[in-house]
Amino acid sequence: MAKKTKKTDLADTLTKVKECLSLLPDKDEWQRILQIIQEIIQELEVLRESIGRFPDKSESLHVSNSIHSLVSFFDTLKENPLLAEMIFPWKAKSRKTKSSPIDVNALQQHLEGIPTEKILEELTKYKKDILIELSAKMNITANKKLTKDALADRLFKLGFANKRGYELLRKA
Repeated sequence: MAKKTKKTDLADTLTKVKECLSLLPDKDEWQRILQIIQEIIQELEVLRESIGRFPDKSESLHVSNSIHSLVSFFDTLKENPLLAEMIFPWKAKSRKTKSSPIDVNALQQHLEGIPTEKILEELTKYKKDILIELSAKMNITANKKLTKDALADRLFKLGFANKRGYELLRKA
């Protein structure tokens, strides 16, 4: 009787193995699984390299101590302003000297009185801020980002030369 039960157990085992074999993936699924495993291995390799680049404990401790030293140094400077001034002396900033005030109305009358060919040459003699004031007086839009020469050229063309051209056309 023992033999019979072993045969039936063996037969049951074979049928169960056949059922399980049908659940195993086919060749396409195996290839796909192998591809996924290869990708996971590559990602893990990249992760291992990234972890290897992290500073070790001694390096991080060194950086931390350096930061604490700097903080205490600056705290000492805050507490002792005389020491701070000795280490970091304040430099006096050079201030721009204000140019002598020029009357923009007088400048405009002066430029209107000289020949057209000399106006551009005369305009380039003045500083940029004077040219900006003159352009505002003459209702000519001027950007402060323009260079001095570009501003002088704009004043010459839109202001004086243009005005004289209109006057000549009126007389004709």
